[in-house]
Amino acid sequence: MKNTIIRSALFLFAGMLISCSKTEKTTAVRKNIEDAVFASGYVEKDEEYLISAKISGNIINIPVSEGDQVSKNSLIATIENTIQTEQLKDAEAVYSQSRTNTSGSSPQLLQIRSQMDQAQHQMDQDRINFQRYKELRVKNSVSQLDFEKAQLQYQSSQNSLISLQKNYQDAKNTLELAEKRSAIQVDQQNDVLKDYSIRSPGKGEVLNVYKKSGELVKQGENIVKIGNGNFKLRLYVSEDDIAKIRTGQKVAIRLNTYPNDTFPATIAKILPAFDETEQSYIVEAKFDKLPKAVFSGTQLQANIETAKRKNMLVIPTSYISKGKFVILENSEQRRITTGSKDSEWTEILSGISEKDVLIKPKN
Repeated sequence: MKNTIIRSALFLFAGMLISCSKTEKTTAVRKNIEDAVFASGYVEKDEEYLISAKISGNIINIPVSEGDQVSKNSLIATIENTIQTEQLKDAEAVYSQSRTNTSGSSPQLLQIRSQMDQAQHQMDQDRINFQRYKELRVKNSVSQLDFEKAQLQYQSSQNSLISLQKNYQDAKNTLELAEKRSAIQVDQQNDVLKDYSIRSPGKGEVLNVYKKSGELVKQGENIVKIGNGNFKLRLYVSEDDIAKIRTGQKVAIRLNTYPNDTFPATIAKILPAFDETEQSYIVEAKFDKLPKAVFSGTQLQANIETAKRKNMLVIPTSYISKGKFVILENSEQRRITTGSKDSEWTEILSGISEKDVLIKPKN
């Protein structure tokens, strides 16, 4: 939507209202015209973000309120976590037991170790016996059959020890794997438990608190809104006007909190994409000088200055009839071509001059 603001006159020419009986008259005058694009919008912080619940549950504590300053990792809310805490305790108990099972005092490993010691002792005896029979067989003091029996016994005790050693290593690997898995389970339970303590990802000011202690919050629901940085103006510009906007253009801002004041600002950024939700393009501006009190979310109206033209011919808008005609002093109805206009003044491109005296139409 286009809005034209017409400011101070460069050349004033006899264009004053003349009261004659009940007929009002005027003539065209020369004024400076400032073309402007209208935009609506609101005030926000440079960085604003919502903190939402990652899990459903009853809120048992919200230690912050609107206006509080928070730092990174500040506690924002706590959700009831009794069941999750018990699950964590169970996981920690399993992990503690698994650590015991992989230690030197593990009953399972101690049992196999004892069997290994016995097998080692038996193999040592069978090796000595085999060596003795081997020497005796060389002297032909024992039969070949007795020698082979001693040899088989020694080989059997060797195989038994190797089997027990393998069993020991397999059992140890299994227990160590169980310990790692239980440690992972503890970490996972801790990560889930963290979701019940909602913290701020960065510093800033609490702008809005949407929930109260004791309320049920669902996963994804917003709990607070945090803002950080300087104030900026978020403006919505129509498709018809966005091509006229440039960074560095001046803006006249009227805040709903200051209905009678206008604040200067400057266009700082033009977002490149069309906003489907707002059905507008979004432009950001910065205050040239901050008002005494600024509040995030304040609604505003803005006029973005797009051009200045000097010494343009204008007449009061109220003297135009049917949008394209004026009535001359001799009662002639003349067609005119208009340019920029607002509720007070309309630019005249052709049809009349400063010498023509106009009569105000009767409503």
